[in-house]
Amino acid sequence: MESIDPQKHILGVLAGAGEYPRLMIEGAKRAGMRVVVAGFRGAVSKDIPPLCDAFRKFRVGAVEGPKDFFLEQGVTHVVMTGQIKPACIYTMWPDATARRLLAQLDRRNAHTIFGAACDYVAQHGMRMLPSTAFMEEVLPPEGHLAGPPPTPEQLAEARNGMCLAREIARLDIGQSLIVCGQEVTCVEAFKGTNECIKNGGGSKERPVTLCKVTKPGHDMRFDVPCLGLRTIEHCVRCGVRHIVFEAGRTILFQKQQVLELCNKHNITLHGMNMPQDGIKVENPGHIEDDARHALLLAHALERLGIGHSAVVCDGVVIAVEDPEGPLKCIKRAGAYMKRIRFARFTNWLCGLLLGRKGSPPSPMVMRGTENFHLTPLVQRCAKKAGILLH
Repeated sequence: MESIDPQKHILGVLAGAGEYPRLMIEGAKRAGMRVVVAGFRGAVSKDIPPLCDAFRKFRVGAVEGPKDFFLEQGVTHVVMTGQIKPACIYTMWPDATARRLLAQLDRRNAHTIFGAACDYVAQHGMRMLPSTAFMEEVLPPEGHLAGPPPTPEQLAEARNGMCLAREIARLDIGQSLIVCGQEVTCVEAFKGTNECIKNGGGSKERPVTLCKVTKPGHDMRFDVPCLGLRTIEHCVRCGVRHIVFEAGRTILFQKQQVLELCNKHNITLHGMNMPQDGIKVENPGHIEDDARHALLLAHALERLGIGHSAVVCDGVVIAVEDPEGPLKCIKRAGAYMKRIRFARFTNWLCGLLLGRKGSPPSPMVMRGTENFHLTPLVQRCAKKAGILLH
């Protein structure tokens, strides 16, 4: 990280949910920085305002307000921290500047949206820092951290899983997956890591491994992989007995409690440098048509030996098929989108009433390869979930 003079520079923090913003603020304060926080309404913790020198809340989707607030406070450097729910891609209420930035994007996902916001901030004379700034002590290096040392079999399983997770991240599907031996039991997509753990968990007789990585060429200004106490608690409940993460590029929150919990439940935790071998696939890039996007993803998943189909909505990967078949993929996609269907429709309708042009919410689209079996049961389940089959 560049050298920052705390006497000359002021840090602006864009704060979402979780412990991340607090750790960032505390690290910056230890470095002698003045800290100004723009917290996202409905996400930022109530504990944050007392920790900073200036604080103001903004709705998710606001760009102009945080920028003006930071300029008003003399902010020179900005960092993005904390969680923003993936559903906000569909339900946020963008201001005029955010709508203009979104309209310029070829593809809307966490990387492109956050990247556009970072570039906008930089255009106004403020320097965006990596979201790992002031957090170096919680970026574990390669090596065993807790639990029993990994066995040769676990290391082989982890290498395979990390190679597959790297390609899943390259395809903008997610940052995590669960493996059991050479088989993938679940891939993280729209809903996130904890749901992936829940759906792909094992048992005492069939323990599984959680693999967590960054995207190749990952923009470290945002969306850096994290592990914390809540993730470990999910692993305990769901039969995950081995956790491997990308060394030096994954934030470990609540380190002492995490290590104690892993030791208590015999969960092996270690960092691994990203293997350079394994099958590699090509990111299809922006495809305006969701059906073609889903088809290209399905072929990539098949090449990786994971599944034969994918569900996409507005360019965002909602769920992908794993070895348990398409019905589980459909069920996941339907459950995820059901929770935000009303919010998506209301958001569109309010915009329409305010004179904003826009199409009604797009349906989910599912496509598969030649090995995707479109049975009557699959068709019925897809229809019930609101998924179009092509």
